[in-house]
Amino acid sequence: MELGLRYALDRKQFGKALVAFPRVADKLALMAVEIMIARQLTYYSAWQKDHDRRCDLEAGMAKLLGARVAWSAADNALQIHGGNGFALEYAISRVLCDARILNIFEGAAEIQAQVIARRLLG
Repeated sequence: MELGLRYALDRKQFGKALVAFPRVADKLALMAVEIMIARQLTYYSAWQKDHDRRCDLEAGMAKLLGARVAWSAADNALQIHGGNGFALEYAISRVLCDARILNIFEGAAEIQAQVIARRLLG
């Protein structure tokens, strides 16, 4: 999100910063909301663990949502960068690759969904 915001503030198009365009501002706003939701779910899961409570459901949800939000935010930030987002001199191209791998390293989304479903159903 920070990379997208910085680029949107710095990059000028048609005489104004990209952030002045509603679709760009909307992308940034949605990123901020989704990141906050994922962060709060993660904090809640950690709180449960700190208080010796079962937290596998919350942890699975946090991992699943966090990976999805990371991918979504990276994809939207790359869209804000436009064609420059694919240039290696812009960090967002690497962030997009890193965000994609989270579903693999942190357990595939399908596995996290199974953990969540098992806990909900049984």
